[in-house]
Amino acid sequence: MEIVWLIVAVAVALTVSIGAIRAAARSWAPLALQLALLLGSAGACYLIGGAKTGGYLAGIIGALLCLLMLIAAGGLALGAAGRWLWDRLRPATAGASPAAAWDVWVIGGLAALAVLLSALE
Repeated sequence: MEIVWLIVAVAVALTVSIGAIRAAARSWAPLALQLALLLGSAGACYLIGGAKTGGYLAGIIGALLCLLMLIAAGGLALGAAGRWLWDRLRPATAGASPAAAWDVWVIGGLAALAVLLSALE
């Protein structure tokens, strides 16, 4: 059970920090793309898990990965909203955007892995 909480904590910490970095740089297009990737993969995991038949607890992995993707999307939105609120309370210039789109690739890989694991169940 501890490993589940560790996975959730890492996903939330990663997405909150990515959301805050993107909001600080005011690069909203990659942030919206990441949010769409997470929500799309949550929907795909839900649909794949719901289509599973037979066996004991059929589709449970899809449902759990759907919840993980929704939690990660919430973390991304929380990080962006927290940074936006911080900037409103203390106005500052926009920070530099990350040089490469590493965060988009990380979120995309996480979303693709969740859908793949949901399909392989």
